[in-house]
Formats: sequence, C-alpha cells, structure tokens
Amino acid sequence: MTTKMDIGKFDGMEFSLWKLKMKALLIKDNCLEFISTRPQEFTDDEKLKKIDELPISNLHLSLLDDILLGVKEKKSAKEIWDHLTKLYEVKSLHNKLFLKRKLYTLRMFSTLNVGT
Repeated sequence: MTTKMDIGKFDGMEFSLWKLKMKALLIKDNCLEFISTRPQEFTDDEKLKKIDELPISNLHLSLLDDILLGVKEKKSAKEIWDHLTKLYEVKSLHNKLFLKRKLYTLRMFSTLNVGT
C-alpha cells in the first residue's frame, strides 16, 4: 500500500516548515541518511549513485523551477540539501524572530561593569 505524499513545492518561503515535511518524506522512503552523511555500507560509487537517485528525485520534485535551477548541478542529495540549507535556513522568519527576541531580552548581569 502506497501513500501519496504532497508536501507542496518549496518556493523560497517557510524553509523550516518545508524542511520538516521533506525530512518526513525522506524517512518514509528510508533515505534520510542521504542528506546527512554518506551511507557507510555503500563503498561502490556507482551503486551509491543509483540508490541516491530516490532522495535526489524527491528533492527535485519538491522544488519550484526557479529554485530547482539553482541546484541542478548538484550531484548528490546531500549537496542539494546543504545548498538549500545554506541559502534559506538563516533567512527564515522564525529564525529572525528568535534572534530578535534573544537580542531584545539580552541583559547584562548587575554585578558587571560596562568597562570590564
């Protein structure tokens, strides 16, 4: 029995939400390890490329054309994942809000002097 998974195509917005859904899809297909490390049990590059096709195709099919063009030269699922993370993770609204809240609530200990 197969389950149709529609996570929506990533459009450059809400990366953290898309990332969460994408990880769930990769877990379902037993290929989450391909975005984190090179699987140890595969030493043959040709065999690894063949098995890496599923996570690569999952990633390609879940990206809008504009974003897909930016990763088309990447050779592995890990390269694609790392590239997307580098481009979009730090720019997410959630991260910006978290960092702003952290900055605005930053307080100096009362026992310290400013000149120290």
